[in-house]
Amino acid sequence: MRTKAYAFTVIVLLLAGCTKTRVVQSHYVIQTETAESECGYIWQHGDYWEFLAWALLDDVSSSSALAVTAGYLPETLPAPGTEIFIPIPAEYEEAAQARMEAARLTGRATDIRETDRNGCMRLLREAREMDPSWSVPVTNITVMMLEDGRTDEALELLGPMSYKNTPALILAGIAWRHGDTDGALRHLSDALTSTSPRPEVLAAAGIAWSVTGERGRAGNIIRRLLEDPEAPSELRVLALHYALMLGEE
Repeated sequence: MRTKAYAFTVIVLLLAGCTKTRVVQSHYVIQTETAESECGYIWQHGDYWEFLAWALLDDVSSSSALAVTAGYLPETLPAPGTEIFIPIPAEYEEAAQARMEAARLTGRATDIRETDRNGCMRLLREAREMDPSWSVPVTNITVMMLEDGRTDEALELLGPMSYKNTPALILAGIAWRHGDTDGALRHLSDALTSTSPRPEVLAAAGIAWSVTGERGRAGNIIRRLLEDPEAPSELRVLALHYALMLGEE
């Protein structure tokens, strides 16, 4: 059981690292081309379609569709300063601009995290102020707080976002390390309510429920991870390992 608990913690910490990968649950939906379903965006130096798809749609795989609906081939980038129209409701134009600025700040913070920790934290806080609803800078700030042993501050910061996928998983990890099994399972349940839970969520939940003796539930969750062809190979191997362990018990 101690090995399983350790593996659960490792998964949470791996997920929590400051990263540019997909972590946000978005409510933006690509719609048909109408005046009401497009908002203007000024293309910035360094922008690329995957970056916009990650920040605005929480789905890097939608980058080609985003480019086409904006009137460009996926391999073609607008010149900096060009106004394009992206297929999200016009009412979200201001929010989209704020999200993209927050994404740039977060990217800069990630780039200097190993060389300038204070500068990284400052940029992340600026990103949070630019778009308070976005969980990416908040979770990255939280990771740095946890590394510094500032657990109480991390909990306070994550609290308002506990319904979102990644914050819920980090909160589950904090609860688990503090011996609050019920709290950890509650946060994992919150993370699993997403329409597409991240592979890390499935792996952590599978291990957690196997530790607490809920074999059926653990087996179903691990099976979902094993059937996900896009899940990282190391997580699929880890899940298979625990699936085999469950079968032997």
